[in-house]
Parts: sequence; C-alpha cells; structure tokens
Amino acid sequence: MIRRLQSTKLLLAFLLFQILINAQSGKVAGRITDKVSGEGLPGVNVVIVGTTQGAATDLDGYYSILNVKPGIYSIRASAIGYASYTTSSVRVSIDLTAKVDFAMGESAVQTQEVVVVATRPMVTKDLTSSTSIVGADEIASLPVTEFSQVLGLKAGMVGGKVRGGRSGEVVYAIDGVPMTDVYDGGTVVDVNANSIQELQFVSGAFNAEYGKALSGYVNIATKDGDNKFAGSLNAYVGDYYSTHTNVFRNIDKPNLWNIHNFEGSLSGPIIQNQLWFYTDVRYIYYGGYLRGKRVYNPWNITINNGSDQLPENRYSLIALPSGQGDGKTVNLNDNTKKYGQGKLTYRVIPEIKLTYNYIYDHVDYRDYNQMYTLNPDGDLKRFRVGATNILGMTHTLGSNTFYQLNLSYFAHKYKHYVYEDWADSRYTNNLLLSQQPTDMPSFYTGGTERNRLQRSTSTLGVKWDITSQITKSHQVKAGVEFNRHQLSYLSVNPMEYSGLVNPSTSLQPFVALNYPDINNPDQNLNIDAYLHKPTEFSAYIQDKIELNEMIINLGIRFDYFSPDGKILNDPSDPDVYRPKNPANIAKSLAERKSYWYKNASNKYQFSPRLGVAFPVTDRGVVHFSYGHFFQIPNFDLLYQNTEFKFGTGTGNIGLAGNSDLKPQMTVSGEVGVQQALSDDISFDLTGYFRDIRDLAGTRADEIDIYGTSGNTRYSQLINSDFGFVKGIVLTVTKRLADNWTASIDYTLQLAKGNASDPTTTRDQVLAGQQPEVQLIRLNQDQTHTLNATFSYSSPDLWGFSVIASYGSGFPYTPSQSQDISNLLTNTETKPSTYNVDFRAYKDFEIAAYRLSLFLRVNNLFDIKNQVNVYGDSGSADYTISENTYRGLNLPEYVNSISEYFRNPTYYSEPRRVEFGATLFF
Repeated sequence: MIRRLQSTKLLLAFLLFQILINAQSGKVAGRITDKVSGEGLPGVNVVIVGTTQGAATDLDGYYSILNVKPGIYSIRASAIGYASYTTSSVRVSIDLTAKVDFAMGESAVQTQEVVVVATRPMVTKDLTSSTSIVGADEIASLPVTEFSQVLGLKAGMVGGKVRGGRSGEVVYAIDGVPMTDVYDGGTVVDVNANSIQELQFVSGAFNAEYGKALSGYVNIATKDGDNKFAGSLNAYVGDYYSTHTNVFRNIDKPNLWNIHNFEGSLSGPIIQNQLWFYTDVRYIYYGGYLRGKRVYNPWNITINNGSDQLPENRYSLIALPSGQGDGKTVNLNDNTKKYGQGKLTYRVIPEIKLTYNYIYDHVDYRDYNQMYTLNPDGDLKRFRVGATNILGMTHTLGSNTFYQLNLSYFAHKYKHYVYEDWADSRYTNNLLLSQQPTDMPSFYTGGTERNRLQRSTSTLGVKWDITSQITKSHQVKAGVEFNRHQLSYLSVNPMEYSGLVNPSTSLQPFVALNYPDINNPDQNLNIDAYLHKPTEFSAYIQDKIELNEMIINLGIRFDYFSPDGKILNDPSDPDVYRPKNPANIAKSLAERKSYWYKNASNKYQFSPRLGVAFPVTDRGVVHFSYGHFFQIPNFDLLYQNTEFKFGTGTGNIGLAGNSDLKPQMTVSGEVGVQQALSDDISFDLTGYFRDIRDLAGTRADEIDIYGTSGNTRYSQLINSDFGFVKGIVLTVTKRLADNWTASIDYTLQLAKGNASDPTTTRDQVLAGQQPEVQLIRLNQDQTHTLNATFSYSSPDLWGFSVIASYGSGFPYTPSQSQDISNLLTNTETKPSTYNVDFRAYKDFEIAAYRLSLFLRVNNLFDIKNQVNVYGDSGSADYTISENTYRGLNLPEYVNSISEYFRNPTYYSEPRRVEFGATLFF
C-alpha cells in the first residue's frame, strides 16, 4: 500500500511538471491560384479564423495546416495586391483532409474581402476504410441519450458487436488515447454525449497507428472551451408505459420520477486567447422497467412440515414479521449515475498547446435476476467507478511538423455484494434453507447471494506521436506507446460456521458466515485472488500519400506484451494446495510453490496495413483496405483461476485461464465505392471479409488429473477458436437541405465460427454434447440489420426526428439437438425485431438565451420484440415445460406458472417516454 502511494505521488509530480494531451486532429490543405491565369500563388497567408493556426503557400501555391481539432471553421487567405477570401463552414474530421482551394483576384483595395460558404463534399476522397463520422449536431438532433446508442445505428454494428466479432474487440479512445478496460474490453468511462465534439467509428481495416483492436476503433474527440462563454442546463423526467402487463410488472402505472436526469455544461475563457475551460456534470437515475415485489425478506425460510399426503400441505411459508416483506414494488434493473468532466486548454506560446482532461463516472446499479422477483433485497448490489486523467502537449516544430506527447492514467473499479459487511448476520443460504418449493417452479422466498467480488484496473500510459508533411504528397506519422497495467482481483464466497437458527425461537434465522483462510486447503477454494502488472509496448510508422489520382495509407505496427503471469510445470497436477502426485505430497507448501510454476512467455507481433482510395469521377471514389490485426485476449481470460485451484470429485472439475495465451489474430479486407447521387445525397457500398484465428477458447480433450485414470479432469483456455465473417454494408446519406436530413445504414452479414465465446466447447462437453468441429452460425450472426434516421428542422424553431430499426433474428440452438445430433447448434433463428424511436422539440428565443422543450419516446409503438426464446418452442411466449406443469394441477404456492415462464428479459424494452427542457446560453 505504501509503495502504491509513493508511486502515485511520483506520478502526480511528474504530471504537474511535464506536459499534457491533445485530441486527435485533421488537416486543412489546398491550392491557391490566380483567378485569371490559373497559376499557383506563392507566399499567400492562409489562417484558420479564431485560432493561431495557419500556413503560407509554397512556390506552386500549395499549403497545408496540420493538427486541426475536429470542428467547423472559417479559412481565410490573404496576399498583397489581392482581395482577401474567406471560406466558412469548413468541417474538419479526425485523420482526414479538408480540401479548401482559393482562386484569388487582384484588388487595389486591400480591405475588400470575398466570403463564400463551403459546401462539404458528399464523398470523402481520402477515406480508405469504412468510417462513420458523427458530429455534435447530429448527436443532439437524434432521440438518443448515450453515445453507445449512436454507435448502434452505424453499418457494421450488429447486436452490439462489430462485423461479427466478440465482445471486447473494440478499442475506445478519448482525445487520442485508448481508454479501454483491459480486464474485459469495456469502457473505463462512458463519455457523456453532450461532451462529444466528434465521434468517429472505424469498422474497416484501420491505419497502423490504431492497435489493440480486432473489430473496430472508436475515436471520441471531446469539446474544448473558446473565447466565448457558453453553456447549457438540461433536465428531463420520464417512465415506461406499456400494455404488456402479463410480462412487465406495474408497467401500466407510470411514475414520472422513475427516470430523472439533470445536466449542466459551461465553457469559456479564463484568459482570453490563451487559457480556456470546458466542464460538464450530470446526475441521472434510471429506474428501469424490470420490477419485483418485496413479498419476502432474505431471512425468511421455507420448511417442509413433514406431510407428504397432499401437495398443498408439503410446505409452510414462515410469515413471521421479520421474514414477511412490506409488499412494495422494487426496481430490479435500476442505476444511479454521477458524471463529471473538466478540461483545460492552455496556449503557452503559439507553438505549444497544453491540455488536461479529467472524466469521472460513478454508477450504482443492479442486474435483473428473475429468481429474486419476490425477494429483491437478497440479490447483488453492483458498483462501478471509472476515472481518467489525460494530460499532454502538442508542440509545433514548423509549418509542416508537430509532435504530441500524451500521458494518461486511468482507473476502473468494480465490486458487488448484498451487504457491505461480509459478516452481516442477514446473509443466508438459499440451498441450505430450501428457499422455495421444489415441486413447482417458484421464485426465491428468502436467501441471499453470497459471492463478494472486487476488482480494479489501472493503467499508466505514455504515448508519443510525430506528424510531418514531408512533401506535398507525403504525410508521415510515427509513434510509440507504453502502458503499465495493474490488475487486482478478489472473489470470495464466505463460509458457514453455524447452522440454521431455530425459527421457533428467533424471528430472524440466518447462517453466520466466516471469511475463508487463503492458506487453508480446505477453505481457499472459496477465494480467487490475484495481483498482476503486465506491460505493453507498441510502435508504428505510416505514410499518407495524397496524389491527384489516389490516396494511399501504408503502414506497419509492432506490438509487444509481457503478461506477468505463470503457467504450470506439470499440468497433470495443477493444484499446489491439494497435490495428487506422491512426490509432491511429500513436499511442504513452500517447497512446492518454488517449482510449481514457470513464467509465461512474452509476445510480439508485426501488423502490416494498407488502404487505398482513388477517385473515379469528381463525385465517386473507390476504396480498398487490407490489414493484419492482433489483440491480446481480455485479461480476465489470462488470469482466471490463476492458481489452478480445483476441488475434488469426478468428471470435469473446473476451468483455468491461461496467461500464456497468444495474441488473437484477424486478417481483414474490404473494397467499396462512395458515390454522390446529387448535391445532397450519397451512398457508400462496401464488401468485407474477416478471417479470424487464435481466439481464446476451450477444447474437447480435457486435461487428466494425475492418478485418477482419466476420471477427473479440468479444462484450460487455449487459442483454439476460429471464424470467418463476410458481409456487405450500405450507407445512404441525405445531408441537411430543405430543412431535413436522413440516413440509411444496412448490413448484410454472415458470421460463422466453431464457438461463440471462450467457454462454448467446454459447456458442450459438460452437457454431454459433441463439440462443433466445423463452422456454424455464431450467436452474433444477424443476417439483416437496418437502421434509418430522419430529422426535420423548421425555420419556425420546431422539429422532430425518428429512428427506425429492423433486425432479422439471431440464431439459437433447439433443445432437441441434445437428443438428435451435434449438428443442430444455432440452426434455428429467433423472430425478427422492429423498433421506432421519436423525438420532437420546440425552441423559444429569449434575448441571448434559447429554451428548447422536447419529448422523447423510445419504442414508440410499444413493440414486444422477442430477444430470447425457449429452445423447445423457438418462442418467448411458450415452452413445453409450462404446459407440463399446468397439467399437474399443483397449487401455485409462491407465484403463478405464467409469472415464472414470462421472463421479461426475453423481451425488448417496452415504451419509454421522457420529456424535459434544455436552456442554452
């Protein structure tokens, strides 16, 4: 602990005296010519209005301005003897070139100026891979509240996965720095949608500067302050309202306070033209739509009264005051989120800009568990906290070269428990107390979850990139990155040390718990704990070649990983606490630990990348990209059961991770065409493939335990899984004109592999099935995915927007496959899904303020989509088991049969209605 505090102090001192981070940037470039002769004009000054950035044209009239933050700008060109020209509404995006040319005419009056409004090209000529770019204005206009909802609308995103990949294969970068939790591949913080200046989603073969991802890369550029004060206050309330009361409890009785959100942002100058700030804070309570009823308390018990003559006499549900609940409705998938962001931008001198960005994200939440519907206080409470510190500097070395030095530190913590004190006397045991009748499907009438888990991930990163426009045609970028991770993990199942308290003498029976001893072989099976400090290093170089005929992105990347993990010297005797080999049994625990493990090997990979775009007409561009992509498996797979602790028994007795897993690999390629159909309509049609190898998985050949003649076995994760994905994505965009804008994103995809997740093969073996040895449909294989948006903005300060979505069904495995053949895995398809979201607003201008009133409705038509099904029927509405129980005519002690089998998680979210107001100033 002391060492960690000292390291933190050293880090803070280093950060305070060193330099800060800059967001990813784009480029403005073009040529300035004489209006009459058409020849290039040298020495013309070109500046970005409102900034200190600019350049002078070369002898042929060409110029380029590097390191331009995403946004909309005005570009001014001026020269002696010529009228000044300004082009406004120029949009700059991450990694792309905004082309701005000028044809200047001579003028004797130097104050004369010509102003034109730039028309953004409908095709992006230097886009060499599939990329979706979403600006702050588009995010604000749609009926969405989180940036993940925007991502879900883009072509290539299917069921929350990118192009058929698994979870954790996408990297999220904030202001140019990867901010992905290496434990499970999730986000460290969820950036507030209001804080985003531009979101860029790269689903094609991305450039060499982007690593650690297999499926996609998400760049999030956050907003900066400027010389004008600006801000907003936002508040909305809402709830769910649906007629599907047979599935969702109390869904027809709306409570507008069930969802309430308050948010405020403020930005502006601290020192004009030198120091700016941006802040955003948010509090939201989301009550959810999955609800239970507090019929019982966790310490209530169900006992057999000894009478077996009649079903209705078998059980007595103790209704003591302490065990009986208050009958109130309880939200079972609610969450409370507190979010804060602060960003400082400091222009020290024209050549040096410093930035510090801090984001804090704290969420308390619950995951719905159907069994606790009537005993809601017995389920786990969950807590997630993320914090990022992004600190760095941009130094311009000349008109054609700049570098960025980025320092980052982020931490992500997660924990869950029922009661904060592990010795709390209210903990009980569901199984020991027989907490529900067993002859009818019933919810728990008492008991608690006992698992307690806490884990944390922290990463200290250093990233250096240099960009140079070496010639008019060659922009070279190179960089290195180092990350030091620290993962701590502790999962505990407390142990009982006393039996059931006699219910006749106590109003609160419970099972007392004891924290197990990690060094006691009889107890440490209840503990999984580790601390690892792996490191990563990467380097890349790439060249963006911009020719008249084509644009080429060519690069190569090197990645190195040191896992800080151990593997077994003898896999047949895995458990150092409970050895099976007599030679090992004779040794002490300390002696065994000295030779039991060996270090996992370090890994490295080279990844070539190539992207090409070449215009075929002034409105059409063909693009092609190809690359090799590598990613270390999520660290939870490396370090699961890191000490290889297994219990006793026969059959397969457990699963262990593998810190010696190799990098997972994908070879990706695509070819597509962008074409403008008119001045405001364009499409992008792209075909792609992904050849996926060395995914983490399990094999059918289990590892035999020493001396058990193969009767006792265990499984270990290895690089065994593979897959192949191919598809076509189509994006049609109608940009804002005549007060409306629209888009269509369509994905046609076929995703096949041998397993959908790392444990699939082992699960099949445990279920007595034969694992697949051929390509089958993956769980994330949705053939057709379609999203359409429409927005209308009236000159009279009102408007509306609509999102319509369709998805063909995902696959599922019919239960009959267990009886017939192993060839039926994922051979059936769930029903298709449909959805429509709606937003309407009315603005009022009051002096320097603008008040916007809005209504937002998700699932406008309250469609009850079936997102999960029973394997014996292919429907969420029906299962053979339900009919079987109905035929027995048994009493419904706790809940009805219909309540038990109408699992609300099998259906999509019902209608959600929110209304509120935003004040802009």
